[in-house]
Amino acid sequence: MKFVLSTIAGVESIAKKEIEKQWWKIEEVIDRLVTFSGKKELIANVNYWSRVGNKLYLLMWEADNITDFDALFDLVKWINWKQIFKKDFPIYVKSSSIRSELFSARTIQSIWKKAIVKSLVGERWIVNEDENLQKAEILILIIDNKARILLNTSGNALHMRWYRTQAWDAPIKESLAAALVLLSNWRFKENFYDPFCGSWTIPIEALMIAKNIAPWLKRAFAFEKLWLLDWETSENLRALARKKTFDWDYTIMGSDIDPEMVELAKENAGRAWLAWEINFERKDFKEYLDKELYWTLVSNPPYWERLKEEDLKWMYNNIDKLFRLNPELKGWIISSFMEFDWLIKKDTYKKRKLYNWGEKCYFWRRK
Repeated sequence: MKFVLSTIAGVESIAKKEIEKQWWKIEEVIDRLVTFSGKKELIANVNYWSRVGNKLYLLMWEADNITDFDALFDLVKWINWKQIFKKDFPIYVKSSSIRSELFSARTIQSIWKKAIVKSLVGERWIVNEDENLQKAEILILIIDNKARILLNTSGNALHMRWYRTQAWDAPIKESLAAALVLLSNWRFKENFYDPFCGSWTIPIEALMIAKNIAPWLKRAFAFEKLWLLDWETSENLRALARKKTFDWDYTIMGSDIDPEMVELAKENAGRAWLAWEINFERKDFKEYLDKELYWTLVSNPPYWERLKEEDLKWMYNNIDKLFRLNPELKGWIISSFMEFDWLIKKDTYKKRKLYNWGEKCYFWRRK
């Protein structure tokens, strides 16, 4: 079977490593998509374990040089949809076309409906479009005239972790927070710190990674409603994932100047059953400027609308100062505050382009 895991831009290499750890074959890595092949058990394992993925799709069919709608119709019609859907199962169609001759989303979706109706039970069958029903999602993806027909096995996006039911302004996406921790190469025996913790997403993801907690064991998936994997197999894999958790102690700290954010962080960590393993603290960032730090620091400081311009420059200057005063501190920050480049000596930092909710950011690392 072939699968496609979608990701946010910039973390495809991490998603590739996640899949390779399960010893499956990578077929292709392109912008925000990782294609791989393996046994059907991957449907459950990748959904349970992917920390940076967005949605896992089953690749139903693919073909090059799809440049007219007749070819697209035949491509969809050739698939044996009766093996996937029960009669009158509600289906939702999405389409995306990039650098291709077929670009009208409405026409692509119309062609798909006609083809699948004919494939299922003939001309009389009607696609159930009741918005109140849980649907199977089909994605028709056309890139450079190569068409892929994809079936969403995840349902809701994988970045939507169960623990974060509330967040403050400009929260970082959970999958991106996990990616930052992995990119930082944090050694779990070292102290980990986030001085602008907000709703606590980065420390929670850090602890889940350290304890090897599968990020998605407490939710339902689309593949459970479809004929893709039997219940016994998926539950056995879920139980096996729970047994892989490490019961070790780690030092993970975080703080925020806003007491409401600290309380919100405690609530989120409590829902993740990790509240007692993270040190919560209300503290102003500037209190750390006169201390020696030896930790791994990963954080998402405030930027733009969240602070006045003069406050932003003061804060980012002091972030740089903190790194300069503590050469043993492994420091990383993510921000869309591009003026940071003008406030620092560029040759003392490396940066990596990432996106948070579609907004371009950089992940700066002190060398």
